[in-house]
Amino acid sequence: MEPGCRFPATEKRLSCAPLSRPAFGDPLSAAALVLLAALASAGALPPDAPLADAPPLPSFLGEDAQLASRWRALESEELHARLWYWGWSGFLGTVVVTEVVIAATTTNQGAKINAYYNIGFSGAGMLAVLLFPPAAAYGLDAIRAMPEDTDAHRAAKARALDALFERAASGERWYRSPWNHVLGLTVNAGLSAILYFGYKLGGRALLTLVAGSAIWEAQIWTRPTAARDAADRLQSGSTVQVRWMFLGNGVGLVGSF
Repeated sequence: MEPGCRFPATEKRLSCAPLSRPAFGDPLSAAALVLLAALASAGALPPDAPLADAPPLPSFLGEDAQLASRWRALESEELHARLWYWGWSGFLGTVVVTEVVIAATTTNQGAKINAYYNIGFSGAGMLAVLLFPPAAAYGLDAIRAMPEDTDAHRAAKARALDALFERAASGERWYRSPWNHVLGLTVNAGLSAILYFGYKLGGRALLTLVAGSAIWEAQIWTRPTAARDAADRLQSGSTVQVRWMFLGNGVGLVGSF
């Protein structure tokens, strides 16, 4: 039974006393609650839809197996990518606003210094998310609007889909690469070193290293990877790939080895 809950003898329903809340002025508690909420929201993101047994596409893209696989992979992660984009930009923006309030109101010099650095690093992270969203988040809208009345139109649409798919797969592959983990650890270790060696804020330095690395890792593991997975399947499916490509003056065969 949860703390604060009881069954009164004269009633058959459960009654719960409200749980105590952290003090408003405790930035550690507030930050922990925000972080837990963000991670819970990220964990609730819909999984990338499977590509098998998908209905045929109402477009010429469905006539080509590889183009259809690319389209379905991007479409399956479109909503996930948008939630990731707005979720993390909103979370980091909330951190910036919270740290601005702390810096402006606290009389604790250590908290003020820590807030200044968090404003800079969280603001940079927010801008990175806002300026470089996942390719699948909004890239499909432009392709959907492209006409397919002529061979030239269809060729341009196929090229645009291929380019978007390759960009999405490449971005997802880098995002899950060891280099991104190393980069996150380096950034947070560097900030922690500044707080520890420059200002002798040992506790805040340790908190920055742990919490900052956890947030970085959460960003990595909640980002969708359907395009990368589909690219890996297409690449490992066969060493020789041949497909139709609509050209400006007809159709042709395109092969990759």
